[in-house]
Amino acid sequence: MDTALVLIRHGLTDWNLAGRLQGRTDIPLNDTGREQARGVGRELQGQGFSLVLASPLGRAQETAALIARELEAETGRSVPELIERGFGPLEGRIMAQVSDEESASVQDQLEPIDEILRRAIPALVDLSIEHAGRKVAVVSHGATMRAIRDALAGTKLPRGVDNGEVIEIDIQRLRELAEGLDLVSC
Repeated sequence: MDTALVLIRHGLTDWNLAGRLQGRTDIPLNDTGREQARGVGRELQGQGFSLVLASPLGRAQETAALIARELEAETGRSVPELIERGFGPLEGRIMAQVSDEESASVQDQLEPIDEILRRAIPALVDLSIEHAGRKVAVVSHGATMRAIRDALAGTKLPRGVDNGEVIEIDIQRLRELAEGLDLVSC
């Protein structure tokens, strides 16, 4: 069997519903988010996924556990490198209420996209090596997944990543990106 990796955004939380920026604040799934997670697990059934991992945040861990239960797959260690982007003073704020000026004034307090890539890309490469020959699902977060997705695509795509969305990772492209950024030796 070929190695495969997918990233899955955690299920919905009350803060997602309110348009509140979560970042690394550990907000739990709501009932809709739990059903989204079970639904993703059902969608992935029969595709050979045998391991579900997640960022250490509770919403990702619970999503992973619900998906794994549907897949009858194992869960494993948390993957801290796939935690959500740090949004500094914007965490907990409703984004529609943050002006462009305020957002611009705190940009230096947000985790830069290149730092997200410097932690996430090597971790994904390592997972592809560690679990060679397996199909692995990894639950992560919207901003982190968007940074990875856009880097792999080579362009900033116009939309975000929805709760419960599954993104297939092209492992060869992932390794090329890592080499190009001098992040790892593949």
